[in-house]
Amino acid sequence: MSQIRKILIFNPFGIGDVLFTTPLIRNLKENFSCQYLAYIVNNRAYPLLKKNPFLDEIFIFEKDYWRELLKKSWFKFLKQYFSFLYNIRKKHFDVVFDLSLNSQYGLFFKMAGIKRRIGFNFKERGRFLTEKLDIPDGFSQKHVARYYLDLLRFLKINPKEYNFDVFINDTVVKEMENILYLDTKKNDTFVLVCPGSGDSWGKTAYFKRWPKTSFVDLCNKIKSNFCVDIIIVGSKVESDICKYIYDKMENKPINLCGQINLEQLAVLIDKSKLVITNDGGPFHIAKALNKKIIVFFGPVDERIYGPYPHSNDTFVFSRHLDCRPCYKGFRFLGCQYDKRCLREISPDEVFLIVEEILKNKK
Repeated sequence: MSQIRKILIFNPFGIGDVLFTTPLIRNLKENFSCQYLAYIVNNRAYPLLKKNPFLDEIFIFEKDYWRELLKKSWFKFLKQYFSFLYNIRKKHFDVVFDLSLNSQYGLFFKMAGIKRRIGFNFKERGRFLTEKLDIPDGFSQKHVARYYLDLLRFLKINPKEYNFDVFINDTVVKEMENILYLDTKKNDTFVLVCPGSGDSWGKTAYFKRWPKTSFVDLCNKIKSNFCVDIIIVGSKVESDICKYIYDKMENKPINLCGQINLEQLAVLIDKSKLVITNDGGPFHIAKALNKKIIVFFGPVDERIYGPYPHSNDTFVFSRHLDCRPCYKGFRFLGCQYDKRCLREISPDEVFLIVEEILKNKK
């Protein structure tokens, strides 16, 4: 271990996946405290890492940008590709944790001169890795964060199961105070509702979402029984579902869908009394911030992508059906039952938990 001076982590995926690596970051920094630790991340998840004190440098890699560049010009693509390769190579990394599950990135890191390339071998895509764990069926049986920690065995590290890390930006706190007149001395005055499921599932995102009519019924019950504000949030592509809930609610909530960035969302989550959300990025941010959470899991297995580590503050709603989970091997297999697993979760049963939380019984 004394010969390892510089370590790189590469994760090209979304918000949840990047947060799943934060226990890995902590373990590496703890075991190589004086060394250089860097991370390659995409633009969408970058705000979650930019204030992380355990990272010495962050590189941005946006695969959609590279794909578009390749379509437009081979010459420009190769020029920028080799420029990025040079920037990584000149850092002289000793180890890279390649979490991409894709052989083309393994080849890139080999060309960048990184001698130890650690990662997963899924469908023989780990051919350019020097040390790898076989996952023929993808992630199964345990949480993704634990799979990431399993890779530390190659560095002879016995990992600790840290919570996910999200570090709040004080400047953004002030911004949100000005936007919503939030009082930093008076937290827990509102319930945050996230009826979308993030952008990563694209056209199939519908199957990850608790029905919007159920969100309306639940929010109406909350407003009728408790003197709390409800704030609805989501990305721009989730504007329709957020507007639907806003329009159908009797006592209007605050609708910030498409109006705030990821750092501002983290501040809102941190100041909320309760977060009600589908499986997705906001859920994992809320878990990192140790908030009270109600979360709905449909196609995705909560044992693998759910709460980590276990907490009594997270209430998972799901249905144990023979067809579930239908997201396996990093693929959504489709649904023949119009997301029955989510439709069968009633607003009344969810409200029972909401009631206990807002009355401070849970």
